[in-house]
Amino acid sequence: MKTRREILQGLIVSIGGSSLLTACDGFAKIAPTVDGELRFYSSEEIELVTKISDLIIPRTDTPGASDVNVSGFLDGLMAEWANAETRENHHRDIKRIGGQLGDSFRELDEQDAKNKLANLDTRAYAADRPDEYSAYRSLKGLITQAYFASEEGRLLEQQWVAVPGRWNPRVEI
Repeated sequence: MKTRREILQGLIVSIGGSSLLTACDGFAKIAPTVDGELRFYSSEEIELVTKISDLIIPRTDTPGASDVNVSGFLDGLMAEWANAETRENHHRDIKRIGGQLGDSFRELDEQDAKNKLANLDTRAYAADRPDEYSAYRSLKGLITQAYFASEEGRLLEQQWVAVPGRWNPRVEI
């Protein structure tokens, strides 16, 4: 069970944290992995994370997870920012998720994979929120945060505007 503080921290990162990182002007940038030069994930792990990401955030009239390189961003995040314990836990979590989805998940067609992931999602977010699915809930949160950390996620999905409307420093609260 997450505390209120953990939920608020997640919301801050997913809604405003990405714009805060952008405002740091290069200081807090994460270099996403490109062209298959993995720095953290194994090839099997990146394939699984990519497939899950694409099913959670598919391409529609806006870019999907692969279009903004969510799995590359997560690979860079883990390689550059995560401490050794977090890296170890994340590898273990990816392995656990792979086991929950089954060994053949990466080879399934889109509809079968979508059904299998929807089933996992339903179990993970059941009323009692079983601990055995915390790895999946964590990965899903990372995927959505990575998506909204991208320029496309901030501008197209959230329709983020740097300063909406007129700024008035004397607004009564």
